[in-house]
Amino acid sequence: MNDKLRVGVIGVGTFGSVHAQVYSEAEGCELVAIADVNEGRLEQVCDGMGVEGCADYHELLERDDIDAVSICTTDELHVEPALAAAAAGKHMLIEKPLALTPAECDTIVGAAGEAGVKLMVGHILRFDPRYYTAHERIVQGQIGELIHLYARRNNAYASARRLAAHTSVLFFLGIHDIDFVNWCVGAVPKRVVAQAVHKVLADTPDTVLALLQFADGSIASLEVSWVLPESHPRGLDARFDAVGTAGALYVDGSGGSVLVAHERVEQPALWYVPELFGERTGILRDEIMHFVRCVRDDRQPVVGGQEGRAAVQVACAIQESYQAGRPVEIEP
Repeated sequence: MNDKLRVGVIGVGTFGSVHAQVYSEAEGCELVAIADVNEGRLEQVCDGMGVEGCADYHELLERDDIDAVSICTTDELHVEPALAAAAAGKHMLIEKPLALTPAECDTIVGAAGEAGVKLMVGHILRFDPRYYTAHERIVQGQIGELIHLYARRNNAYASARRLAAHTSVLFFLGIHDIDFVNWCVGAVPKRVVAQAVHKVLADTPDTVLALLQFADGSIASLEVSWVLPESHPRGLDARFDAVGTAGALYVDGSGGSVLVAHERVEQPALWYVPELFGERTGILRDEIMHFVRCVRDDRQPVVGGQEGRAAVQVACAIQESYQAGRPVEIEP
């Protein structure tokens, strides 16, 4: 491998453009090219970063001067570029969710394994110091054996308007906390029961509530919604609680921001991708740089294809439960 990891980004929307910026600024990386079907967006990002672009991601994958790619397309469009990247021998960082069904996840994981390339899934909570600290306290046994967990992630209606045609609240928001709960318990739940509410959005749930039961006897409650009013002071209302036999812990997933009061109240988000002295910092950068180090040092990512699949498996079971109106057993 060259001194620098040469990278391409497929899909340069909100998060994809940040991936591109991180690669362009990071020591040991070279952003070679980006791809996006939106030619206006492609031109804008190319001009802003001084990088080559192409409307067809296959052209990017055919390049010999690219070692790895970030796949940041909308949720329903992960499979084809992932399979093409594996066939081209490119290491992959795929934004969450890995795919929309366990079968699709298996296809991606299998292709990456056969090609011998690294596969990492962008489950960003694993890189968030607040959530990481909670996980470490749990696995170290500081609150004893887990009794119950509670995860909430509610978002403003703007996200639903922007993304409802491409994904659902469960896969856009809930998948974060599903992966995190799985990580904390160290297992996939054996049974889920869920309900959904349709009052604001026509073709997709406004809100999903789910109860997850694990083989060790612990239970987890999941609450996800994306119809908070636009006037919500934070835009994101997130929380994680864990109660054990010897203690409890609580994470304010909406905190970590600065409160600015002038003509209106503002809370600039400072955890995902804050900017410091003109460069991106924060947990998304940390996640991307972990992927870079895994490729360069031949290490296993902390959240690989199987972990990504497990989160999708649970999300699909929750979806089946609220659609069918019954509990759903999850095969081990």
